[in-house]
Amino acid sequence: MNLWPAILIVVFSIANLIFNGTLVYADAAVEKTATDQAILTVDEILNRDPDLEDYVVSQRCIHRNSIRRTEVLDERHVAVQVSRDEYYIVQFKHRCPGMRRGNPVMLETRSTRLCKHDSLRPLEDWGGAMRPGVRCLIPEFQSVTKEQLLHLKDSLKAERRKKKV
Repeated sequence: MNLWPAILIVVFSIANLIFNGTLVYADAAVEKTATDQAILTVDEILNRDPDLEDYVVSQRCIHRNSIRRTEVLDERHVAVQVSRDEYYIVQFKHRCPGMRRGNPVMLETRSTRLCKHDSLRPLEDWGGAMRPGVRCLIPEFQSVTKEQLLHLKDSLKAERRKKKV
């Protein structure tokens, strides 16, 4: 009697059990590792200082003809309205001398677009004549909603009140 077919069936059955058990174990290990990574990722996000890129969509250029208005909020922030519901903030790393809330600015650009590294210059009143002030390079345009812009204005107003007291 030839036992080889029976031995092969037993060997394949054992191999199949071992292989399937390993796969199940491997799947469980991969799933556990993926879960641990997901938890670590959530923990990392919650316990780390957020990067600007986590919350801000930045833009390199804005078509100059699409700009409806600019508004100086303080010496570090200028709001740019592009459409009814589209706003950008230019936030300078350091204060831009001569930028005053409510004063106009001059846009200096080399093309039909206002881009990163172009400049804004405050217009200063010199006895009835408006003259450009110090050139301030645009670091980027940060997209904001109307609500975020209003919140920024309120925060800056509260900060000014604190300084007066």
